[in-house]
Amino acid sequence: MSAADPAGAGAGPAVLVAVPTFRRAELLPDLIEAIRLEMAAIALPSRILLVDNDPDRSAEEPAAVLGVGHLHEPVPGIAATRQAALDAAADHELVVMIDDDLVPEPGWLGGLVDAWTQHRPAVVMGYVRYVWPEGTDPWVAGGGFLRRSLIPTGTRLADLKTGNVLVDVAQVRALDVRFDVSLGLSGGSDVQFGRDLIDHGGVIVASAESVARDDIAAARTTRAFVRRRAICQGQVRARLYTRADSTGARIAKRAGFLVGGLVRVPAFAAGETLARVRGDVAASATFRRRRWFAQGRIQGALGLDEFEYARPAAAASA
Repeated sequence: MSAADPAGAGAGPAVLVAVPTFRRAELLPDLIEAIRLEMAAIALPSRILLVDNDPDRSAEEPAAVLGVGHLHEPVPGIAATRQAALDAAADHELVVMIDDDLVPEPGWLGGLVDAWTQHRPAVVMGYVRYVWPEGTDPWVAGGGFLRRSLIPTGTRLADLKTGNVLVDVAQVRALDVRFDVSLGLSGGSDVQFGRDLIDHGGVIVASAESVARDDIAAARTTRAFVRRRAICQGQVRARLYTRADSTGARIAKRAGFLVGGLVRVPAFAAGETLARVRGDVAASATFRRRRWFAQGRIQGALGLDEFEYARPAAAASA
């Protein structure tokens, strides 16, 4: 079935499971199989759509082989990809988005749908359970670099991460909220989407029953990777929270983030030193993560940003 021809238009709620993907074709067969098992366990019409952000359309052939929908989104960045998924849905569809490197655990889809049925929010955010590979540096594993909190179902949330979510398309369209495509490669588009949604009167709730597992790749277990990630997250926080309509307000907000970062860096460095003296590996790594995040705050306040999801120039230009 094509993305432009959803089934059941005019009927009751249906589910569109959208998988934003970029050059991970080898992961798609197992993911689609797991999604289909989950779809069989709910009592709603459902379909699957691969939203392919690769200029070379690497997900097109797997989609044909697996018998699922394929939508090519040429604008680079996760924000454009997620927005394309929402645009492809009919008003009566609930769009469930799951990242292409996650693994749904039993009850994943039902947990999202049940939370929506009970609370009728604009968005339901599921839980992502990070699993470090065997042999990971204990300092990295203990520092909280990749983590989520398991929040009771129905709890209203002030922040949003979109790796595992359900979006009520009709509500989001009525509120006129969209993903900010300008944040697609820098990161933070999901946070901004959530803030905009709440500002417009939308509600986000948690689902503790919807769990997707993230088996962390070995390349993400190095100190170099977690350092870059923590700094980029600090930059994103500064970029998002210093937005303002007037130049004066932006300068004031950036000054506040700059001062806050400058205060935090030595404080966290001192905490790290004490933790190392005590031999507390996890605390040492946690203070280092916070120090790197504060460093990112400073850089973001000064406009010295990196793009967390930056791509090689050839891929981006294509």
